[in-house]
Amino acid sequence: MSRFFINTVLLEKNRWEPGRNPSLRVSDWMGRMQSDGFDGIELWENHAMKNSEEEVEALKDHPLPIEIFNSYVGFDDDQEKERAEAAAMIRRLHPKRVKFNFGNSKASLNVYIRNFNDWKDQLPEDCELLCECHPGTVMEDPSTARELLEQLESVGVKAITHPFHEQVNLNDWFNYLGDKIVHAHVSLFKDHAFHSLEDEPDLIHERLQILKERRYRGTFSMEFTKGVAEASETLQEIYAHAVKDFSYLKKQLQTQEVQR
Repeated sequence: MSRFFINTVLLEKNRWEPGRNPSLRVSDWMGRMQSDGFDGIELWENHAMKNSEEEVEALKDHPLPIEIFNSYVGFDDDQEKERAEAAAMIRRLHPKRVKFNFGNSKASLNVYIRNFNDWKDQLPEDCELLCECHPGTVMEDPSTARELLEQLESVGVKAITHPFHEQVNLNDWFNYLGDKIVHAHVSLFKDHAFHSLEDEPDLIHERLQILKERRYRGTFSMEFTKGVAEASETLQEIYAHAVKDFSYLKKQLQTQEVQR
């Protein structure tokens, strides 16, 4: 059975605000997350890097594991300090996996790769590196994504996809990347807004069928949900919607298991 995480960027109202300063202590929520059945968290970097020493220690010590460190470090030449600071926090928290993004310039691919290789040497040897296939980056195109991952073959970089975005052609992603896709960010993005999974059962069924046919055995993390980026967004409401999405997705996957 698949494992499910909660991505703490989901809960952060300042995720896209200037400074991206955290507005909550994730550790205050981790007991509830564990009780609600999540297997771990995907930690938005600023929930550690821009938080107190006390909070960093609380994150480290909690029994709910930090499965993925969700980093937004850049790989241009002038971002070395940012990369070093992120690497130091990753060494301290020692997550099993690290998520990162490349920039949006195809002309800078060699720069990205060179700086990425320098950065990964600063990270714990046993952490797996996950590149997010994200709109607005060079990884939004499946063929470019494959080319880039082939250049990083010796490092063993894997890929993250967004299977429930309406505009994503999921079969294309598997055609190009295949078993390099090992993690999925769960959010239903349609008509320029986020929705609950159960609001679009046909789309969810279609995408889960593709994941089944492609023998996807990777992990999932709840990334965004209904209410995110709306003026009325509240932490409590967003968390409730995320738990609802998690329960719905888990039930649909269990149904698939029974039907096999």
